[in-house]
Amino acid sequence: MNNASTMKWLLLTLTLLLFFLLESALLPWIMPLEWRSELSIYPKLVLIGTVYIAIFTNRHIGGAYALAFGLLQDAQFYGHMIGVNAFAYGVAAYAAGLLMRPNHVSLFSVFFVQLSALLLEEIATYALYRLFSVTDADFGWMFVHGMLPSILISLFLALALYIPTRKWLESPRSERDSDEE
Repeated sequence: MNNASTMKWLLLTLTLLLFFLLESALLPWIMPLEWRSELSIYPKLVLIGTVYIAIFTNRHIGGAYALAFGLLQDAQFYGHMIGVNAFAYGVAAYAAGLLMRPNHVSLFSVFFVQLSALLLEEIATYALYRLFSVTDADFGWMFVHGMLPSILISLFLALALYIPTRKWLESPRSERDSDEE
């Protein structure tokens, strides 16, 4: 790796750390209390970032970042069950990288892939919590009151970050094609 490439990955890691801090420390203070208590809205900036990494660079790197930052979230917030976010984030980011064809990146396709990844993460998290009896909430209620509002606010943030992320992360096709092989 050359110096510019190393600097790019260091900045990418620091950006994801900043997203983690925003998601865990700043956004709960900005959002109204009713959104957090009644609707359970939690935007997923870290997941959005790792999905963009999987889309614009490489699905393996995006999955690795998702696993690492998911485990960081598990250790920080969800002490009763370690590994749920790591698994759900990793699967969602890797699947996003699989869904996206490198030469067919458009706003609509990225919107669809982000929606799919967010939905997959929410359903995987719910399924694991339900499997290990952490929650007994009905899926329909959980979808309407927790998953759907979080997905919508996260999609809004993903669309707001689309253009700067694409300009920053997208590499020429020849580099991206050789990375995928």
